Amino acid sequence: MNDKRYLILGGSGFIGRNICEFLRAKGHDVVGTSFSNSNSDWKLDLTSYIQIESLLKLGSFDYVIMAAAKTYGIDISAKTPEAMVRENIIMNVNTLDACLKAGIKKVLFISSSTVYQDLKYSEVLKEEQLDLNKDPYFLYQGVGWVKRYTEQLCKFYYSRGLKSVVVRPTNIYGKYDSYREGTSHFIPAIVKRALNKEDPFKVWGTGNVQKDYIHVDDFIRDSMDLFEIYNTPDPVNICSGRVYKVKEAVDIILQECKHDVRPHYDITKLDSPALRILSKIKFKSILGLRNYIPLEEGIHDVINWILEDIKDNE
Repeated sequence: MNDKRYLILGGSGFIGRNICEFLRAKGHDVVGTSFSNSNSDWKLDLTSYIQIESLLKLGSFDYVIMAAAKTYGIDISAKTPEAMVRENIIMNVNTLDACLKAGIKKVLFISSSTVYQDLKYSEVLKEEQLDLNKDPYFLYQGVGWVKRYTEQLCKFYYSRGLKSVVVRPTNIYGKYDSYREGTSHFIPAIVKRALNKEDPFKVWGTGNVQKDYIHVDDFIRDSMDLFEIYNTPDPVNICSGRVYKVKEAVDIILQECKHDVRPHYDITKLDSPALRILSKIKFKSILGLRNYIPLEEGIHDVINWILEDIKDNE
């Protein structure tokens, strides 16, 4: 896809900003957008159909990456899951419809493993095991249904002539992810607290939840390689294939941050699904075996980025 022009929606966000850097490093012509114009090329309100339609008409883009989303931490997801719904649905519908009308060659939609129903037993989740007759895990009701619906929209617009690729990532972490209270994901939130030398060091849940963490560099490499050769909206899981208990991840973070404290796990607080492991069979059948950044190395990368970001904003 050399000499092609990319539009990255959400280009100032965690995933979008990393995608912009990845594609530019490969010499591609890239335009990133954001609501605020911070760390991006264009200010764009995706809830306005006129704005996205106008940009696509003017930009002569070949490919569009749907990395824009309103996201929040686990507390907001539980208390007000509707906060994830309205604007995200509108943005996704506007984007797909405008891309079809503009003749965009292909779209990448970044879905999520939150689409999967809650399983009461240990099972590696294959893409075809998604059961739309069962709800997502209760903490993921808002975001899970939005991602499910948008996946279905990708299939519909594909039937109308818009090529798309859908990826379902597991827990992504890395530089540019928010570490601020209310919007942070698990790893940057714990890293920031460890850097602040919090004591007592409290962690929500039992600590026994098992997660597959994938570094953002690995996620983007896998997603963009898939985007280059894959041409259908049949979803593909993207994960590292390595599973850690939350306790193990916390111990790694504390060690890397040189914070000698014993974490306290608050079992009265909300917890993620006990086990959610994604199958890599489909991905391997398309792109083969790959190496992934170890969690220890990835955590070190997050620490360095957060320290640098804090310094730059002092």
